[in-house]
Amino acid sequence: MDDFYMTHYLYIDLFLRENLCPTASPEDVSTILKAIKTYVSVDTPLEIKIEKPGDRNYLIKMAILKKDDGTELLIAFTNWSTKERKFEKEIKMENDSYTRWYFLNDNKMTYRKDMSSESDYTALSTSDLANAYLFDERTENDKQIQSTINQALKETDLIDNITTQLIQLKYHIFKRDTNSIKKQVDYLDTLIETNKADINLKGIEMAFRATKFQIELMNANIN
Repeated sequence: MDDFYMTHYLYIDLFLRENLCPTASPEDVSTILKAIKTYVSVDTPLEIKIEKPGDRNYLIKMAILKKDDGTELLIAFTNWSTKERKFEKEIKMENDSYTRWYFLNDNKMTYRKDMSSESDYTALSTSDLANAYLFDERTENDKQIQSTINQALKETDLIDNITTQLIQLKYHIFKRDTNSIKKQVDYLDTLIETNKADINLKGIEMAFRATKFQIELMNANIN
C-alpha cells in the first residue's frame, strides 16, 4: 500500500482521533508504521503496545481480512472504549472498542467512509470533490484531482480557498513533488498566519499541522 495513505490515515486515526496518543513523535509513529507495513499480512496479524501513564497501555491489533470475493481489508482494533472513554485491559472486538477499517485496492488504501459508494459526487462542492478523488478507491479518478483543484481555487471564499490549498498540498505529497511541497507549506504558513484572527480557521490549522507531521513521516521513509 502507498505510504501516502498509510501516513495520512493511520497517524490521524490511531494517534490523533479520540486523543489516543497525540504526543507521539514522528520517530515513534514511523517505527509503528514500518512494523505494520513489514509484518501485517492475511496470515499474520500484528499486536502493538504503546505505554501510557496509569495502569492501562494502549493496545492496537492490525490485521488484513480477505473476503470471499477477494476484497482485502486492513483493520485496526484497539482497546479504547468509545463508550467508557478509557483504555480497557484488553481488546474486546465485540464491545464498543474503537475500530477502523480500510479497503485495499492495489496501492490504494481507502477508509470505508471515503469509498466512492458513500457519497453522491454530483452533490459535492468542488473542493470536496477534489478531496474525494484523492482518497477514494478508484484509481481512474486520480487523473481528475489537479484539474478539480484548479477549478476549486477559483472560489473567492477565504475558508474554501485555504481548504483547497491544503488539498493541493496533500496532492503534492501524493505525487512526491518535493519542491512543490515546500512552496505550498510556506504559502499556507503565510496564508494562515495572515488570517489567524478568523476563528473559522481553527479546524484547518489542526489539519495543516497533521499534514506537516505526515510530511515528516514520508521523509522518514517508512518502506
